Amino acid sequence: MKHLRIISASLFIAAVLASACTKEKQVVQAEQETVMSQGGGVIETVQRGPNGTNVIFSNWVTKTEPDWTGFGTGQLKTDINTTSLTDAVRNQGLVLVYIEHFEKVYLLPFIQLQFNQVIDCSFITGKITIALTVTGGVSITGVTDLKFRYVLIPSSSFGNTGTGRMNKPVDYKDYSAVCEYYGIPK
Repeated sequence: MKHLRIISASLFIAAVLASACTKEKQVVQAEQETVMSQGGGVIETVQRGPNGTNVIFSNWVTKTEPDWTGFGTGQLKTDINTTSLTDAVRNQGLVLVYIEHFEKVYLLPFIQLQFNQVIDCSFITGKITIALTVTGGVSITGVTDLKFRYVLIPSSSFGNTGTGRMNKPVDYKDYSAVCEYYGIPK
């Protein structure tokens, strides 16, 4: 009888421990809120993650030949307008612009040494300017369709320390890692 009590008590303790260990972790899904169209085919989404991070990202924006200016020179430019690129984001946050090139995604600046070509960006409040530059005295007469996407990371997403620009929480050159970290669909 004493042996039966010990087995019963052991089974009860094992059952309690097993139920405590199998309790499922609650997963808080990130909330997405689509923001108004920015014009030019640009749609933005505000991503509010479970850890309190906020990021704003665009859809993939295709820039076709009519979108570019500067033909006949060594540099073409095109703009992407966004009301989400505020002074605060520009001054204390982070602006990332990616290009999709042959089914791979690269952070700008994108350099193609074999073609003496650089694709880079600059920005002011409300506008991202993308420049395609070819060196060596070559004039650009045409351009293929190019796809870009931007990610705006306000300083509040870096946490209380405000050191996210200096101590990166993720490798910003690694597009997949950025998407995973901030919950951005690829």
